[in-house]
Amino acid sequence: MSGERPARSVDPALMFGISLGLSLLLWWPTLHGALNGSVDITVAGLRYLASLGLSWVGVFAISTLFATYGHDASTPPALPPGPIDHPLRRTEDAPADATTPADATPAENPAA
Repeated sequence: MSGERPARSVDPALMFGISLGLSLLLWWPTLHGALNGSVDITVAGLRYLASLGLSWVGVFAISTLFATYGHDASTPPALPPGPIDHPLRRTEDAPADATTPADATPAENPAA
């Protein structure tokens, strides 16, 4: 399996840090409600766990998508080897230097 490229991944600590910050932003209104007494602390804790799980799944999905489709543009796939002299010519074509002048007469057909 020497032809396979190593799998790309994103730093798990970075993903968790981003999802932690995002979950705190999602949970901010519930925190204010819990501090004011309008939301029970158990409900607030469950809402935080739900926001942490939801944000981790979202960050993981997006970072996996970017890591999967992100590829190194400096290494394009190798082209197959081609002919050296005229790479876009077929073998039955006349060579480029064997052109005939416009005023030359064509050779007579002996079968005619």
